[in-house]
Amino acid sequence: CSPWSRARWRDIFCAGRYTGAEMTSTRPRRSAPRAEPRLTEKEIAARLAHADAHCRERGAQLTAQRAEVYELLLRRQGSAKAYDLQHDLQQRRGRVAPTTIYRALEFLVEQGLVHRVDALNRFVACSHEPDETEGHHPLFLVCSTCERTTELHDDAALAALARSLEAAGADFVQSAVEIKGLCRDCREHEHQH
Repeated sequence: CSPWSRARWRDIFCAGRYTGAEMTSTRPRRSAPRAEPRLTEKEIAARLAHADAHCRERGAQLTAQRAEVYELLLRRQGSAKAYDLQHDLQQRRGRVAPTTIYRALEFLVEQGLVHRVDALNRFVACSHEPDETEGHHPLFLVCSTCERTTELHDDAALAALARSLEAAGADFVQSAVEIKGLCRDCREHEHQH
């Protein structure tokens, strides 16, 4: 179950009623991090195997180093900054240059296994199955308090946005759409205090 009120976001997003006031806040930047469920070793191994097969099907090579960066991202509940991953890899191998991490992440993004969330300067593991990543453009809900990122698969919302952009005469490259707001947990926490 998504922590976001999907219907509320769809109403704001698709009806064009978003004014910014719905998602603007003066509350502190961050609350205590939310405990997200960790992937089991079996789930991580399965995701790595799927990623390897996905890359091979596309004629790309998921090297040991790229796989290790992807594994470290998965171990961080699928969301991390590049320097966090660099730190994790340094714990295993010693000195690691930031370019090593960025090159691996760039490859993973190109393969559709990982997305960059610009609003947070983070990378997140794609929630699609690797064989479903071809041609999808994610819609991210980003909590401005706890920084939780939820990837929605909502083709209708993206199609509505594309129609609006086309009607406005805009010529944008399709990419990820990021909407900042409050997740359900932070909204409930705010109402309790």
